[in-house]
Amino acid sequence: MVRHIWHLSFLSIALATLPAQQAPSWRILGSPAGAPAGCNLSAAAAAIDAFFVAMRAADSTGLARATAPVHDNHFEFSTGKFTPTDSFVVAYTVPELLKYARVRARQHERIALEEVTFNQWRRDALEFGPIFFLRSADDLGPHALPGVGKGEYWCHKGIAVLNTAPRRP
Repeated sequence: MVRHIWHLSFLSIALATLPAQQAPSWRILGSPAGAPAGCNLSAAAAAIDAFFVAMRAADSTGLARATAPVHDNHFEFSTGKFTPTDSFVVAYTVPELLKYARVRARQHERIALEEVTFNQWRRDALEFGPIFFLRSADDLGPHALPGVGKGEYWCHKGIAVLNTAPRRP
């Protein structure tokens, strides 16, 4: 079983702005300036957590809340092949993402986030990456596989882009 890494190197300012939210169980790097009014790293971290919780549960409502269809009325999720029998997947809508999440839930997939680097704000969008995680599932072998990704969070909307792939040593 994959264990979460319990690093709480969260910015105290970000934590103070949303005291009701729980700090993530993964390490946050970066402190980009220029956040839009009412938006901060704490909200972005919560959105990333919510996305992965909804994926694990194959929760359509949670996925709809966690994603932000801001690019031509779509978001973008993709994942590369972690094993030869794994599939490359791209999803642009909640029904496409839910279909993939249901397949992965049947394999008891777990994603353990380890670290996310927040890079820069571009108006309402916060670019993040690399994102490091461990992926495990019944069909992926006996050991958790390291992954890497990048993404984009939109203030008050959710994840607009999340691309993941295997991390090579």
